[in-house]
Amino acid sequence: MDPYKRDLMDRKLVEGEVHPPMEFGSRWFKPKDFKWLPSQSELRKAGLDSIMEGWKPAEPFIRPETKVIALGSCFAKHFVLWLADHGFNKSVPKSPYNAIIRNAFSFESVSVIAQQFRWAFDELGSDKTFWVEKNKEIFEATEERRRLVRETFENIDVLVLTLGLSEVWYDQVTGEPLWRAIPEKYYDPARHVFRVESLSTTIGSLEKIDWLRRQHLPDLKIIFTISPVRLGATFRPVSALTANSASKAVLRAGLDEFLRSRWDDVNKTLFYFPSYEMVTDYFKEPFQEDNRHLYEHIPQQILSVFARYYTAGDLTDPSEPVAVDESGLQELHTTIRQLEVDRTKLQQICDERLHVIEQLDAEYHSMTRAAEERLRLIEMLDAEVNKLKGGA
Repeated sequence: MDPYKRDLMDRKLVEGEVHPPMEFGSRWFKPKDFKWLPSQSELRKAGLDSIMEGWKPAEPFIRPETKVIALGSCFAKHFVLWLADHGFNKSVPKSPYNAIIRNAFSFESVSVIAQQFRWAFDELGSDKTFWVEKNKEIFEATEERRRLVRETFENIDVLVLTLGLSEVWYDQVTGEPLWRAIPEKYYDPARHVFRVESLSTTIGSLEKIDWLRRQHLPDLKIIFTISPVRLGATFRPVSALTANSASKAVLRAGLDEFLRSRWDDVNKTLFYFPSYEMVTDYFKEPFQEDNRHLYEHIPQQILSVFARYYTAGDLTDPSEPVAVDESGLQELHTTIRQLEVDRTKLQQICDERLHVIEQLDAEYHSMTRAAEERLRLIEMLDAEVNKLKGGA
């Protein structure tokens, strides 16, 4: 069959319609960067590495001595833990007082991340901060903490930013974003407002981060990624699933437009790691029962791709062929194994709780018997007293 006709049939450029025969050689113009959307079987055969097309650094640049920090959404912890478990980040300070390390998994929105950059480099006064930690208490933005954040930025080589959501609370008095929602005891309806970040504000925050990077940290490399972890809840009057879809779309579109405006820096200084697309477009059942968090084996596979292209050492070799799961059975079996492990853990917890209940039940019956014996003794003594009263 003519390659052109096969191309038309395979890709169904004209679906559900019959057209008159076209002149031989007549076809749509396709520039060199043109790429078909892979079918599910093609994607399975190509594997996760195929999603990295166009986003690969020229060579791995994270070495054991490279200082890397990952911050943003809770998905950042997977990068931090993986690097630590595999002998990287040997030079990163481990001080428990490091404000970035301690709060690294709290900066869910890009506006808040940009705010941390502004604070670190003297573009945000402490009088404009209203930050609440996970314990629902105020985080005091002291000068000592600000200097520590700045020093941390100045002493790292690579920054992994995992962008989580576009739903943000703001302080109307200062115009500044807040780290998270407001505890009831601090909430002031005249001051605190909820917003969904727009595409323009998202791009503006990314541009601010990059401007401060170029001004103060010219050698810093930034790896951007979108967290695949879904919103746990929404403040909007719509379903959480549709709110999550919109939230991720704003982040993804804003990041893409930002990177396209700096294409000469992409894969050199600014990078995109497509963990979001890997989860949403490759895996069949990535989410646990809560429909939000990933099964444990999913981040492991994603981080193995990250390691192949970003980390240098004996652990990975980008030239080696990648094992693929063409049918999806491996993922299914892995998920089943994970569910079995989870079931075993739950059964252990249930057994432990049952043991405690049985102990409490035994103690209750023992106490009940003792109480009944005491009650009988009291009744006997009461009867004797009544007899003595009657005899008197």
